[in-house]
Amino acid sequence: MRMIEKILVVEDHSDTRDGLAKILELEGYVIVTAEDGREGLKIAQEESPNLILTDVMMPNMDGIEMIKLIREQSRFSRTPIMVLSAYIDKASDAMKAGANSVLPKPVDANLLIRNIDRLLA
Repeated sequence: MRMIEKILVVEDHSDTRDGLAKILELEGYVIVTAEDGREGLKIAQEESPNLILTDVMMPNMDGIEMIKLIREQSRFSRTPIMVLSAYIDKASDAMKAGANSVLPKPVDANLLIRNIDRLLA
């Protein structure tokens, strides 16, 4: 039995965001959500999630910029960040910015859970 851990899901498409939230809630995680990088940054500071799951391409602030700003804050230096993107060519940019893992969209739920479990271990 794992600890109750909080995951921030940052995704601009509501169907994808809601689907990810449902999958993760069924696994026992507490979920908070944001619609773009700017809101994701604000909610990360308010909620101190155990893991951040983010898209790359979003309005207002993309996932790469959000990751860079999060990594500038020492309190988030060890917080795992997983990127989900249909644009897998953005994977190296995400990793350079400070992401711990990148998965392609559409995401396989079992692979997602395995990666989250590994990052939170």
